Amino acid sequence: MLRPLCIIQILLLAFLANESASSNTHLHRYMLSGYKAQHNPRTQMDYKRRRTVKKEEQVEPAPNNDTAQIGHSKEPIVTLTNSGRKVPLHELMVRIYQQNKYMCMGTMISEMLVITTSTCFEDDLLDVVTMKTYDDEGLEGKKVPFNQTYLKGADPMLVIIQLTKSPKNSQVTGDTVKLCDSELEVYEPIEMPLWIRSRHSIHSQTTYTIPVQACRLRMRDPDAVVVTDTMICVKNFKYTRKCQMAIGNPLVHDERICGINVAGHNCPAFTGADLYIRVYDALAFSMLGMEIIRDSRIEDTIF
Repeated sequence: MLRPLCIIQILLLAFLANESASSNTHLHRYMLSGYKAQHNPRTQMDYKRRRTVKKEEQVEPAPNNDTAQIGHSKEPIVTLTNSGRKVPLHELMVRIYQQNKYMCMGTMISEMLVITTSTCFEDDLLDVVTMKTYDDEGLEGKKVPFNQTYLKGADPMLVIIQLTKSPKNSQVTGDTVKLCDSELEVYEPIEMPLWIRSRHSIHSQTTYTIPVQACRLRMRDPDAVVVTDTMICVKNFKYTRKCQMAIGNPLVHDERICGINVAGHNCPAFTGADLYIRVYDALAFSMLGMEIIRDSRIEDTIF
């Protein structure tokens, strides 16, 4: 009697197990084959859980580095006058020394000319200047007056150095760098580069010019002893704890060199503004002036 009862119970359990498996029970694949460790990444490839990111959690893509923004920017490019070729600014920069001491930076604007500022030098009586290019080639030159060059400067602080020989890897052989042919307007977009000696590279800000009065106010110079009307005042977004000796670094606008830094960045302390002296191509400046006179038809007003 007990044996038939046990058989019935076994059959009943088998029936219930079969029904449960067909409806709600999931048989693990390892029950159908030999045992494999579940932490094996190959066997668990199709078991990886993928977290669905909610729309509000999605991260915005990184900005395109080719897009100029206020703040940090890529190294400025400068256009050559005759060939129209574009040259990275660092290939035109030189480090200026006096009596074997680093003084400031300068910029090659032709095969034989370098421009900088008088605030670069401790001794203005020494005319001979030694320099090094970005690839450490040694150069030597001598300060020359404006009337011996094609340049026009609105400020006597602009210094022109004529090289004794052309650099071996000069990027401006038989050519010149484009300079501004007119004054920059207030709030004109510009690039403000800074040569970093420790990195042997250029850091740059994309910023804009501001009224000269703003520099006088920020630098506490109401009598215009330092900030003259012939200078360019530039907004400086970069805060630094120490003065950065950016003297001699150029100001770039529309792939042209328009000015030279005369007081460094944040010197002696952060003011939010930097000073530059202007530099022009004398021929282009004169030709533009003649075009303005011609377009204004001034002769029609003469009787």
